[in-house]
Amino acid sequence: MTQRKNGPADWEKAEKAAQILKTIAHPLRLQVVDLLEKQDMTVGEIQNALGVSQSLTSQQLSLMKSRGILKSHRVGKLMYYSVDMPEVLHILACVRKC
Repeated sequence: MTQRKNGPADWEKAEKAAQILKTIAHPLRLQVVDLLEKQDMTVGEIQNALGVSQSLTSQQLSLMKSRGILKSHRVGKLMYYSVDMPEVLHILACVRKC
């Protein structure tokens, strides 16, 4: 049996996929994505729904936004967050079935 050699592009895709999985593989971040699957929310709304501090919520949102999983938009003084990578929702749907 011959081994298939992966090129640099395949390795980069695998690294990106691993980074996304590592990012969402945290109970709080999973809950955030679960909330944002239903509707856009502000930091305060997410914080209240999860019962955690504002700073912890902001840290998690910032990390997921920097990795392209979430996006944000401003309405007046409020910043609303939403899922920017729908593929993550598909991954979570598979995980829920396990």
